[in-house]
Amino acid sequence: MIDPSEIHIIYGEDPLPMTMALLSAIGLERELRPDMLIGVKPNLVLASPASSGATTHPEIVEGIIRYLQAHGFQRLLILEGSWVGASTREAFRVCGYEKLSRQYGVPLLDLKGDPPEPRQAGGMSIPVCRTALSVDYLINVPVLKAHCQTELTCALKNLKGCLPDSEKRHFHAMGLHKPIAHLATVLKPALNLVDAIAGDLTFEEGGNPVPMDRIFAGKDAVLVDAYAASLLGYAPADIAYIPMEIGRA
Repeated sequence: MIDPSEIHIIYGEDPLPMTMALLSAIGLERELRPDMLIGVKPNLVLASPASSGATTHPEIVEGIIRYLQAHGFQRLLILEGSWVGASTREAFRVCGYEKLSRQYGVPLLDLKGDPPEPRQAGGMSIPVCRTALSVDYLINVPVLKAHCQTELTCALKNLKGCLPDSEKRHFHAMGLHKPIAHLATVLKPALNLVDAIAGDLTFEEGGNPVPMDRIFAGKDAVLVDAYAASLLGYAPADIAYIPMEIGRA
């Protein structure tokens, strides 16, 4: 089993073999059963290629698919809901995920059409897309990049793509930090695999990618985000939702 107190890192410039080597090093297959439905949740906030620094490299998701299929796991699903006003279907196309779906026979799910189910956390009711809650093993594949409101967007904030658009707006109206911390208590990825190949370190919608040439993985999204913050020169306390989660632990 993968130790939740550890972060595993691989360095390089070729995401596909890097991903497969990292998953082999952590022994992902030992966490899984053949009958599991495995969901892969990238960051496709808008229809912009990964080279912009905004979205998850499709080669990383391809590496996940190839690794899992090589080990006999066939019940795979790519799920995402792009930002309010953006088309998830267009993002799937532009970002290379339609091609992945056809090549490997892995369905794509636009969470904008997925019925929400309410979950209680921190005194608030959070509607979360049903499929994100119901997959047996959720692999969260965020991009390490900056954000105009939270300074950092990585593992925890990427889960916001599993909300209906109305709740995404609500999160922003509440200032993001508290609702992100609350969401983390009701939607917990089994594994976080972070695309730190070349995220935009100034703006979440990309345009100024900065090569970082690494992918890192961990089970604990809070630990992963604390490490991600350090890579951008922040202490965990500088990202307000991180100490909220640490205090809850």
